Amino acid sequence: MAKGDEITLYKNRIIKDILCTEDDGLSEDIILAINPKYLEKEIRYDIVYEHIFPYLAIPQTEKDTKTYITMAVNMPRVSTKNYFFKNMLINLNVIVHQDCMKMDGSATRADYIASKLNKIFNHNKNYGTVSLEYVSDEESVLSIGNSRFFCRSMRFSCDELNNVRC
Repeated sequence: MAKGDEITLYKNRIIKDILCTEDDGLSEDIILAINPKYLEKEIRYDIVYEHIFPYLAIPQTEKDTKTYITMAVNMPRVSTKNYFFKNMLINLNVIVHQDCMKMDGSATRADYIASKLNKIFNHNKNYGTVSLEYVSDEESVLSIGNSRFFCRSMRFSCDELNNVRC
């Protein structure tokens, strides 16, 4: 594996962690909140590129209202002192059409999904040299055409070795 492949590996691991957590109840809760059609394990990965994107997808204005999870993995800093470590930054965005925000209970759909993602990724030890650090959590509104989407953006950070692990 060449250097730089870590970004692709991180994105694939993030998708796997969302869809197949050790506590499968978290994955099921997220999928149910996005689209229960994908709940069966045999078709679970079909949700990728439909509702879960390994890039910063922008929702299309459609007749159907949808919920999305998008992501970005960035490497904002490589150590200039010893070149052994680099900082990895994971951005997860939960984007929900305004017509889908209401759920049974008190949480909005964006907040509910974000809380489940936080349980999966906050202090997760499968990334970097130490566990992931929960850096920020921000809410925003996206206006696309005549549609409004609500977005909850979360960031997680970790230090990674600057060489390929064997």
